[in-house]
Amino acid sequence: KFNWADYRGDDPIYPASVVKLFYLAALERQLEDKKVTMTKELERGVHDMIVDSSNEATQYILDVLTGTASGAEMPQREFEAWQYKRNRVNRWFSSMGYTNINVNQKTFCEDAYGIEQQSRGYKGQNRNMITTNATARLLAEIVTGNMNTPERTARMMNLLKRDPFGKGDGEDQAHAFAGKLLIDRKMTDAKLWSKAGWTSKARHDAAYIETADGLKFVIAVYTENHAGEKNIIPTIAGKMIDALRK
Repeated sequence: KFNWADYRGDDPIYPASVVKLFYLAALERQLEDKKVTMTKELERGVHDMIVDSSNEATQYILDVLTGTASGAEMPQREFEAWQYKRNRVNRWFSSMGYTNINVNQKTFCEDAYGIEQQSRGYKGQNRNMITTNATARLLAEIVTGNMNTPERTARMMNLLKRDPFGKGDGEDQAHAFAGKLLIDRKMTDAKLWSKAGWTSKARHDAAYIETADGLKFVIAVYTENHAGEKNIIPTIAGKMIDALRK
């Protein structure tokens, strides 16, 4: 049982690349259930999806998870069968009590075309939507080992591990977002695991932080129409640490 607090935590928001955390968990479950077999190419894809936040890798992973593929638009009956398969990840999260989320769309650098646009809805009616409560729950279940076996949980955590004090371009998942707080406060002995998401409108982060004085917490922050404001997420994370220390 987790201690919990939220603000608008059940509001569905476009998650950008944070959805990749959900695809990671779904893939490890399918691997554990032997519905999917790990290959060198799949290993490369899941690494690039989480570590580099590659959209192309994510497109591949979602195809593997659902047995679907991009292509031309389909007549309604064929499309409905295709869409049922594409909703496989949604059904799995629903079976575990996750609500108010939609995780059935690929991520793109530019835009969706063909059946991907048909699936999303031509006005975006069916695009990915996730709540911060669902995001925080998933990350907490990964961190505590409740999402899968110890070995698979450790592998997920290894992909999510970030080093704010290592090399990077300053705008990546380790150095921007929650990691910026650790840099600004010179918290070199803190540890960070995270999956960020950013677009021209969205700036999100889901992070697990451990501090040297024993604090351990998950934070999920989604912002809309403030993508250029880089201090919102680290400021909220800092307030969390200050409050937990009182």
